[in-house]
Amino acid sequence: MNAFRVIALDVDGVLGDFETHWRECAEEVLGRPMLKVNEQHNMGLRYGLTGKEVDAVWRDFHADEWGSLPLYGHASELVLALEDLGCTVWAVTSIDVQHRAARAESLAGLIPAGRIVCVGHAAHASAKANVLRDLGAVAFLDDHPANTNAAIGSVSLSVLLDRGYHGLEAPEYGVTVIDDAMDFPVLVEQLMKRTGRAA
Repeated sequence: MNAFRVIALDVDGVLGDFETHWRECAEEVLGRPMLKVNEQHNMGLRYGLTGKEVDAVWRDFHADEWGSLPLYGHASELVLALEDLGCTVWAVTSIDVQHRAARAESLAGLIPAGRIVCVGHAAHASAKANVLRDLGAVAFLDDHPANTNAAIGSVSLSVLLDRGYHGLEAPEYGVTVIDDAMDFPVLVEQLMKRTGRAA
């Protein structure tokens, strides 16, 4: 493996359609349609739920929903585009390690289980940055600005996939912001050409 071609991707909101799956789980648990009331990052606030309702949804979600998280239509194309550049793609995800097998199941072989790192749902953003440093990753894509901000200095290219969430910190200088995940391989290719790392 060429360490300088290690690329890391977040999963929820980047490869997997977490919001749709969580909303459908909430509708089943709570027995009513979920209506989005704002664009807050916090799911309870986004759907106007009480703390008790949110806890009930998460209990069910943690019990058996991680393994069936659907992938976005672009997920396979994104990973294959990076592999075509000669990159080794890792998943660095903010879920607890006990859900690692379920995460691998939901990724359906797109990223092998051995290349999935779970930092924990309550982990500080620095946890992902530390993993990126340990992997020797050159680029990272996430939909949470705290994670991309923390990754500055750990990777050459820290990229935020802007989902329009409210209630989060702003991306810092040094983070590249995109609104289409398929812009990421283009940025990676440009980085490799600039640094003489192209295949």
